[in-house]
Amino acid sequence: MLDMHAMNILIVDDMEAMCKAIRSMLKILNVGGQIYYAYNGQEAWKMLKSDTQIDMAILDWNMPIMTGVELLGHIRDDRQLRDMPVVMVTAEANQEIVAEAAESEIDAYILKPVTVKSLEERIRSVIDKANNPPPMFMHLKNARALEEKGRLDEAVGEARQAMEANPQSSRPIRELGHLYHKQGDIAQAEKYYLKAARMNPMDVFAFHSLGDLALQRGDMDKAAQHYEQAMHISPRNLERGLNFAKVLLEKDMTPKAIKVFDKILDLADDPITLREEIAALCTSKSAYPYAIELYGFILKNMPGRYDIMAKLVDAYDRIGEGRKAMPYLLELEKNTEKDLGLLLKIARIYISIHQNARADQVLQKVIKIEPGNREAKELISQCL
Repeated sequence: MLDMHAMNILIVDDMEAMCKAIRSMLKILNVGGQIYYAYNGQEAWKMLKSDTQIDMAILDWNMPIMTGVELLGHIRDDRQLRDMPVVMVTAEANQEIVAEAAESEIDAYILKPVTVKSLEERIRSVIDKANNPPPMFMHLKNARALEEKGRLDEAVGEARQAMEANPQSSRPIRELGHLYHKQGDIAQAEKYYLKAARMNPMDVFAFHSLGDLALQRGDMDKAAQHYEQAMHISPRNLERGLNFAKVLLEKDMTPKAIKVFDKILDLADDPITLREEIAALCTSKSAYPYAIELYGFILKNMPGRYDIMAKLVDAYDRIGEGRKAMPYLLELEKNTEKDLGLLLKIARIYISIHQNARADQVLQKVIKIEPGNREAKELISQCL
Protein backbone atom coordinates (compact mmCIF):
# COMPACT_ATOMS: atom_id res chain seq x y z
CA MET A 1 0.00 0.00 0.00
CA LEU A 2 1.25 3.46 -0.89
CA ASP A 3 1.07 6.11 1.83
CA MET A 4 0.28 9.37 0.04
CA HIS A 5 2.04 11.40 2.69
CA ALA A 6 5.16 9.25 3.15
CA MET A 7 5.88 7.89 -0.35
CA ASN A 8 9.05 8.89 -2.19
CA ILE A 9 8.43 10.89 -5.37
CA LEU A 10 10.73 11.54 -8.33
CA ILE A 11 10.07 14.73 -10.31
CA VAL A 12 11.60 14.70 -13.80
CA ASP A 13 11.72 17.94 -15.78
CA ASP A 14 14.51 19.67 -17.71
CA MET A 15 13.46 22.99 -16.13
CA GLU A 16 14.75 23.30 -12.57
CA ALA A 17 12.12 25.95 -11.84
CA MET A 18 9.36 23.50 -12.79
CA CYS A 19 10.79 20.80 -10.52
CA LYS A 20 10.84 23.23 -7.61
CA ALA A 21 7.32 24.49 -8.39
CA ILE A 22 5.89 20.95 -8.31
CA ARG A 23 7.81 20.22 -5.10
CA SER A 24 6.29 23.34 -3.49
CA MET A 25 2.80 22.22 -4.50
CA LEU A 26 3.44 18.76 -3.02
CA LYS A 27 4.52 20.40 0.24
CA ILE A 28 1.33 22.47 0.31
CA LEU A 29 -0.68 19.27 -0.19
CA ASN A 30 1.40 17.38 2.39
CA VAL A 31 2.09 14.75 -0.28
CA GLY A 32 5.31 12.76 -0.35
CA GLY A 33 8.12 12.01 2.07
CA GLN A 34 11.41 12.31 0.18
CA ILE A 35 11.26 14.33 -3.06
CA TYR A 36 13.94 13.69 -5.68
CA TYR A 37 14.78 15.58 -8.90
CA ALA A 38 16.12 14.52 -12.29
CA TYR A 39 16.56 16.88 -15.23
CA ASN A 40 16.14 14.42 -18.12
CA GLY A 41 14.90 10.89 -18.68
CA GLN A 42 18.36 9.37 -18.78
CA GLU A 43 19.30 10.83 -15.41
CA ALA A 44 15.96 9.69 -13.98
CA TRP A 45 16.44 6.15 -15.31
CA LYS A 46 19.82 5.87 -13.56
CA MET A 47 18.19 6.95 -10.31
CA LEU A 48 15.29 4.52 -10.73
CA LYS A 49 17.73 1.65 -11.33
CA SER A 50 19.83 2.61 -8.29
CA ASP A 51 19.13 1.65 -4.66
CA THR A 52 16.99 4.77 -4.18
CA GLN A 53 13.41 3.80 -3.34
CA ILE A 54 10.98 5.64 -5.63
CA ASP A 55 7.25 5.04 -5.18
CA MET A 56 5.84 7.40 -7.82
CA ALA A 57 7.21 9.50 -10.68
CA ILE A 58 5.99 12.79 -12.15
CA LEU A 59 7.45 13.16 -15.66
CA ASP A 60 7.55 16.01 -18.13
CA TRP A 61 6.54 14.77 -21.58
CA ASN A 62 9.02 16.80 -23.64
CA MET A 63 12.65 16.61 -22.46
CA PRO A 64 16.05 16.39 -24.15
CA ILE A 65 18.26 13.25 -24.16
CA MET A 66 15.36 10.96 -23.20
CA THR A 67 11.73 12.11 -23.33
CA GLY A 68 9.16 11.37 -20.67
CA VAL A 69 7.42 8.85 -22.91
CA GLU A 70 10.71 7.05 -23.65
CA LEU A 71 11.43 6.89 -19.92
CA LEU A 72 7.91 5.59 -19.29
CA GLY A 73 8.51 2.86 -21.86
CA HIS A 74 11.64 1.76 -19.96
CA ILE A 75 9.69 1.74 -16.70
CA ARG A 76 6.88 -0.40 -18.10
CA ASP A 77 9.37 -2.86 -19.60
CA ASP A 78 11.18 -3.35 -16.28
CA ARG A 79 9.83 -6.12 -14.02
CA GLN A 80 10.76 -4.31 -10.80
CA LEU A 81 9.46 -0.88 -11.83
CA ARG A 82 6.60 -1.50 -14.23
CA ASP A 83 3.77 -1.18 -11.69
CA MET A 84 5.06 2.10 -10.29
CA PRO A 85 2.46 4.91 -10.63
CA VAL A 86 3.48 7.54 -13.19
CA VAL A 87 1.92 10.94 -13.85
CA MET A 88 2.82 12.72 -17.09
CA VAL A 89 2.94 16.52 -17.38
CA THR A 90 2.35 17.95 -20.85
CA ALA A 91 1.82 21.39 -22.37
CA GLU A 92 -0.99 20.23 -24.65
CA ALA A 93 -3.40 17.31 -24.85
CA ASN A 94 -3.43 16.70 -28.59
CA GLN A 95 -4.23 13.30 -30.05
CA GLU A 96 -0.59 12.37 -30.60
CA ILE A 97 0.41 12.99 -26.99
CA VAL A 98 -2.62 11.22 -25.53
CA ALA A 99 -2.11 8.21 -27.81
CA GLU A 100 1.61 8.05 -27.11
CA ALA A 101 1.03 8.19 -23.37
CA ALA A 102 -1.67 5.53 -23.57
CA GLU A 103 0.68 3.33 -25.58
CA SER A 104 3.05 3.26 -22.60
CA GLU A 105 0.20 2.81 -20.10
CA ILE A 106 0.37 6.15 -18.34
CA ASP A 107 -1.60 6.35 -15.09
CA ALA A 108 -2.61 10.00 -15.52
CA TYR A 109 -1.50 13.17 -17.20
CA ILE A 110 -1.72 16.84 -16.19
CA LEU A 111 -1.96 19.78 -18.53
CA LYS A 112 0.33 22.74 -17.96
CA PRO A 113 0.14 25.09 -16.20
CA VAL A 114 0.10 22.66 -13.27
CA THR A 115 -2.04 23.85 -10.39
CA VAL A 116 -2.30 22.62 -6.79
CA LYS A 117 -5.83 21.42 -7.50
CA SER A 118 -5.01 19.49 -10.68
CA LEU A 119 -1.93 17.92 -9.07
CA GLU A 120 -3.92 16.81 -6.02
CA GLU A 121 -6.73 15.35 -8.13
CA ARG A 122 -4.39 13.30 -10.31
CA ILE A 123 -2.22 12.05 -7.46
CA ARG A 124 -5.22 11.00 -5.34
CA SER A 125 -6.71 9.18 -8.33
CA VAL A 126 -3.46 7.42 -9.17
CA ILE A 127 -2.73 6.36 -5.57
CA ASP A 128 -6.28 5.13 -5.05
CA LYS A 129 -6.01 3.05 -8.22
CA ALA A 130 -2.62 1.66 -7.14
CA ASN A 131 -3.92 0.72 -3.68
CA ASN A 132 -7.30 -0.54 -4.87
CA PRO A 133 -6.79 -1.80 -8.43
CA PRO A 134 -10.00 -2.59 -10.34
CA PRO A 135 -10.58 -6.31 -11.07
CA MET A 136 -9.70 -5.81 -14.77
CA PHE A 137 -6.22 -4.58 -13.88
CA MET A 138 -5.63 -7.39 -11.41
CA HIS A 139 -6.56 -10.01 -14.01
CA LEU A 140 -4.34 -8.35 -16.62
CA LYS A 141 -1.47 -8.25 -14.14
CA ASN A 142 -1.97 -11.95 -13.44
CA ALA A 143 -2.08 -12.66 -17.18
CA ARG A 144 1.23 -10.89 -17.69
CA ALA A 145 2.88 -12.85 -14.85
CA LEU A 146 1.59 -16.14 -16.26
CA GLU A 147 2.74 -15.21 -19.76
CA GLU A 148 6.25 -14.58 -18.46
CA LYS A 149 6.24 -18.07 -16.94
CA GLY A 150 5.18 -19.56 -20.28
CA ARG A 151 1.74 -20.58 -18.97
CA LEU A 152 -0.12 -19.10 -21.92
CA ASP A 153 -3.38 -21.05 -21.56
CA GLU A 154 -3.79 -19.79 -17.99
CA ALA A 155 -2.85 -16.28 -19.13
CA VAL A 156 -5.66 -16.44 -21.72
CA GLY A 157 -8.05 -17.39 -18.91
CA GLU A 158 -7.02 -14.35 -16.86
CA ALA A 159 -7.40 -12.07 -19.91
CA ARG A 160 -10.92 -13.43 -20.44
CA GLN A 161 -11.77 -12.67 -16.82
CA ALA A 162 -10.41 -9.15 -17.32
CA MET A 163 -12.69 -8.78 -20.35
CA GLU A 164 -15.68 -9.95 -18.29
CA ALA A 165 -14.74 -7.54 -15.49
CA ASN A 166 -14.81 -4.55 -17.86
CA PRO A 167 -16.58 -5.32 -21.17
CA GLN A 168 -16.31 -1.65 -22.22
CA SER A 169 -12.49 -1.67 -22.37
CA SER A 170 -10.58 -2.72 -25.48
CA ARG A 171 -7.45 -3.49 -23.47
CA PRO A 172 -8.34 -7.06 -22.32
CA ILE A 173 -9.56 -7.86 -25.84
CA ARG A 174 -6.31 -6.64 -27.33
CA GLU A 175 -4.41 -8.65 -24.69
CA LEU A 176 -6.25 -11.78 -25.82
CA GLY A 177 -5.12 -11.03 -29.37
CA HIS A 178 -1.53 -10.71 -28.12
CA LEU A 179 -1.67 -14.02 -26.22
CA TYR A 180 -3.18 -15.92 -29.14
CA HIS A 181 -0.56 -14.37 -31.41
CA LYS A 182 2.14 -15.62 -29.04
CA GLN A 183 0.57 -19.09 -29.14
CA GLY A 184 0.70 -19.02 -32.93
CA ASP A 185 -3.08 -18.95 -33.37
CA ILE A 186 -3.11 -16.23 -36.03
CA ALA A 187 -6.84 -16.49 -36.80
CA GLN A 188 -7.84 -15.94 -33.16
CA ALA A 189 -5.23 -13.21 -32.74
CA GLU A 190 -6.60 -11.31 -35.73
CA LYS A 191 -10.16 -11.76 -34.50
CA TYR A 192 -9.45 -10.12 -31.15
CA TYR A 193 -7.21 -7.38 -32.53
CA LEU A 194 -9.96 -6.44 -34.99
CA LYS A 195 -12.54 -6.46 -32.21
CA ALA A 196 -10.35 -4.17 -30.08
CA ALA A 197 -9.80 -1.80 -33.02
CA ARG A 198 -13.56 -1.63 -33.75
CA MET A 199 -14.33 -0.98 -30.10
CA ASN A 200 -11.65 1.71 -29.75
CA PRO A 201 -10.53 3.43 -32.98
CA MET A 202 -7.65 4.97 -30.96
CA ASP A 203 -6.26 1.59 -29.85
CA VAL A 204 -2.88 1.96 -31.52
CA PHE A 205 -1.69 -1.40 -30.14
CA ALA A 206 -4.41 -3.21 -32.04
CA PHE A 207 -3.71 -1.52 -35.37
CA HIS A 208 0.04 -1.99 -35.01
CA SER A 209 -0.42 -5.69 -34.20
CA LEU A 210 -2.77 -6.16 -37.15
CA GLY A 211 -0.04 -4.65 -39.32
CA ASP A 212 2.48 -7.14 -37.89
CA LEU A 213 0.11 -10.04 -38.61
CA ALA A 214 -0.48 -8.90 -42.19
CA LEU A 215 3.25 -8.46 -42.71
CA GLN A 216 3.81 -11.97 -41.36
CA ARG A 217 1.29 -13.31 -43.89
CA GLY A 218 2.87 -11.33 -46.72
CA ASP A 219 -0.30 -9.26 -47.23
CA MET A 220 1.41 -5.93 -47.98
CA ASP A 221 -1.83 -4.07 -48.75
CA LYS A 222 -3.34 -4.91 -45.35
CA ALA A 223 -0.04 -4.30 -43.57
CA ALA A 224 0.24 -0.84 -45.12
CA GLN A 225 -3.39 -0.06 -44.22
CA HIS A 226 -3.01 -1.04 -40.56
CA TYR A 227 0.41 0.55 -40.06
CA GLU A 228 -0.81 3.77 -41.63
CA GLN A 229 -3.75 3.86 -39.22
CA ALA A 230 -1.41 3.26 -36.27
CA MET A 231 0.94 5.99 -37.55
CA HIS A 232 -2.00 8.38 -37.85
CA ILE A 233 -2.93 7.79 -34.20
CA SER A 234 0.62 7.86 -32.79
CA PRO A 235 3.34 8.80 -35.29
CA ARG A 236 6.31 8.84 -32.90
CA ASN A 237 6.94 5.07 -32.68
CA LEU A 238 10.17 4.46 -34.65
CA GLU A 239 9.77 0.70 -35.01
CA ARG A 240 6.28 1.15 -36.42
CA GLY A 241 7.50 3.82 -38.79
CA LEU A 242 10.28 1.57 -40.06
CA ASN A 243 7.90 -1.33 -40.59
CA PHE A 244 5.45 0.89 -42.43
CA ALA A 245 8.15 2.34 -44.67
CA LYS A 246 9.48 -1.16 -45.45
CA VAL A 247 6.01 -2.19 -46.59
CA LEU A 248 5.76 0.91 -48.76
CA LEU A 249 9.11 0.08 -50.37
CA GLU A 250 7.90 -3.47 -51.05
CA LYS A 251 4.83 -1.97 -52.75
CA ASP A 252 7.05 0.31 -54.90
CA MET A 253 5.64 3.36 -53.12
CA THR A 254 9.09 4.88 -52.63
CA PRO A 255 8.09 8.60 -52.40
CA LYS A 256 5.63 7.81 -49.61
CA ALA A 257 8.20 5.60 -47.87
CA ILE A 258 10.71 8.46 -47.96
CA LYS A 259 8.21 10.79 -46.28
CA VAL A 260 7.82 8.23 -43.46
CA PHE A 261 11.61 7.82 -43.18
CA ASP A 262 12.05 11.60 -42.99
CA LYS A 263 9.52 11.83 -40.17
CA ILE A 264 11.07 9.10 -38.04
CA LEU A 265 14.54 10.58 -38.60
CA ASP A 266 13.24 13.86 -37.16
CA LEU A 267 12.21 11.95 -34.04
CA ALA A 268 15.30 9.76 -33.62
CA ASP A 269 17.77 10.22 -30.76
CA ASP A 270 20.57 8.74 -32.90
CA PRO A 271 19.81 9.88 -36.46
CA ILE A 272 23.24 8.87 -37.81
CA THR A 273 22.82 5.19 -36.89
CA LEU A 274 19.22 5.22 -38.09
CA ARG A 275 20.23 6.85 -41.40
CA GLU A 276 22.74 4.07 -41.94
CA GLU A 277 20.07 1.42 -41.30
CA ILE A 278 17.57 3.13 -43.62
CA ALA A 279 20.19 3.66 -46.34
CA ALA A 280 21.05 -0.04 -46.30
CA LEU A 281 17.36 -0.90 -46.53
CA CYS A 282 16.85 1.51 -49.44
CA THR A 283 19.89 0.06 -51.23
CA SER A 284 18.44 -3.44 -50.89
CA LYS A 285 15.20 -2.19 -52.48
CA SER A 286 16.99 -0.22 -55.26
CA ALA A 287 15.94 3.15 -53.81
CA TYR A 288 19.42 4.46 -54.58
CA PRO A 289 18.83 8.24 -54.79
CA TYR A 290 17.53 8.38 -51.20
CA ALA A 291 20.32 6.06 -50.03
CA ILE A 292 22.83 8.46 -51.64
CA GLU A 293 21.27 11.38 -49.74
CA LEU A 294 21.50 9.49 -46.45
CA TYR A 295 25.07 8.28 -46.99
CA GLY A 296 26.08 11.82 -47.97
CA PHE A 297 24.68 13.16 -44.70
CA ILE A 298 26.59 10.54 -42.70
CA LEU A 299 29.86 11.38 -44.45
CA LYS A 300 29.35 15.08 -43.87
CA ASN A 301 29.18 14.38 -40.14
CA MET A 302 31.63 11.46 -40.06
CA PRO A 303 34.14 12.04 -42.89
CA GLY A 304 36.39 9.16 -41.86
CA ARG A 305 33.75 6.48 -42.53
CA TYR A 306 35.35 4.81 -45.56
CA ASP A 307 32.88 1.93 -45.32
CA ILE A 308 30.06 4.42 -45.89
CA MET A 309 32.05 6.05 -48.67
CA ALA A 310 32.29 2.68 -50.44
CA LYS A 311 28.52 2.19 -50.15
CA LEU A 312 27.91 5.68 -51.52
CA VAL A 313 30.20 5.00 -54.48
CA ASP A 314 28.35 1.76 -55.15
CA ALA A 315 24.97 3.54 -55.06
CA TYR A 316 26.16 6.13 -57.59
CA ASP A 317 27.46 3.33 -59.79
CA ARG A 318 24.11 1.52 -59.63
CA ILE A 319 22.31 4.50 -61.14
CA GLY A 320 24.99 5.15 -63.75
CA GLU A 321 26.30 8.34 -62.17
CA GLY A 322 29.85 7.27 -61.43
CA ARG A 323 31.22 10.73 -62.27
CA LYS A 324 29.44 12.17 -59.23
CA ALA A 325 31.36 9.65 -57.14
CA MET A 326 34.77 10.92 -58.30
CA PRO A 327 35.69 12.78 -55.06
CA TYR A 328 34.88 9.66 -53.04
CA LEU A 329 36.69 7.37 -55.49
CA LEU A 330 39.85 9.44 -55.13
CA GLU A 331 39.57 9.42 -51.35
CA LEU A 332 38.99 5.66 -51.25
CA GLU A 333 41.86 5.05 -53.63
CA LYS A 334 44.20 6.93 -51.28
CA ASN A 335 43.00 5.10 -48.20
CA THR A 336 42.44 1.58 -49.52
CA GLU A 337 45.49 -0.65 -49.18
CA LYS A 338 44.64 -4.35 -49.37
CA ASP A 339 40.89 -4.58 -49.94
CA LEU A 340 41.01 -6.26 -53.35
CA GLY A 341 37.24 -6.29 -53.78
CA LEU A 342 36.99 -2.56 -53.19
CA LEU A 343 40.00 -1.80 -55.42
CA LEU A 344 38.45 -3.80 -58.25
CA LYS A 345 35.14 -1.97 -57.77
CA ILE A 346 36.95 1.39 -57.94
CA ALA A 347 38.71 0.31 -61.12
CA ARG A 348 35.45 -0.83 -62.75
CA ILE A 349 33.80 2.51 -61.98
CA TYR A 350 36.81 4.41 -63.35
CA ILE A 351 36.52 2.39 -66.58
CA SER A 352 32.78 3.06 -66.80
CA ILE A 353 33.41 6.84 -66.67
CA HIS A 354 36.34 6.62 -69.09
CA GLN A 355 39.04 7.28 -66.49
CA ASN A 356 41.19 4.42 -67.85
CA ALA A 357 44.53 5.78 -66.65
CA ARG A 358 43.25 5.97 -63.08
CA ALA A 359 41.74 2.50 -63.41
CA ASP A 360 45.10 1.12 -64.56
CA GLN A 361 46.87 2.66 -61.53
CA VAL A 362 44.39 0.99 -59.19
CA LEU A 363 44.65 -2.34 -60.99
CA GLN A 364 48.43 -2.28 -60.73
CA LYS A 365 47.95 -2.14 -56.93
CA VAL A 366 45.84 -5.28 -57.18
CA ILE A 367 48.45 -7.09 -59.30
CA LYS A 368 51.15 -6.11 -56.84
CA ILE A 369 49.16 -7.67 -54.00
CA GLU A 370 47.94 -10.69 -56.00
CA PRO A 371 49.92 -11.18 -59.23
CA GLY A 372 47.60 -13.85 -60.56
CA ASN A 373 44.31 -11.97 -60.13
CA ARG A 374 42.38 -12.84 -63.28
CA GLU A 375 39.76 -10.09 -63.02
CA ALA A 376 42.44 -7.42 -62.61
CA LYS A 377 44.21 -8.65 -65.75
CA GLU A 378 40.96 -8.64 -67.75
CA LEU A 379 40.23 -5.09 -66.61
CA ILE A 380 43.75 -3.94 -67.47
CA SER A 381 43.16 -5.16 -71.02
CA GLN A 382 40.08 -2.88 -71.15
CA CYS A 383 42.24 0.09 -70.14
CA LEU A 384 44.54 -0.25 -73.17
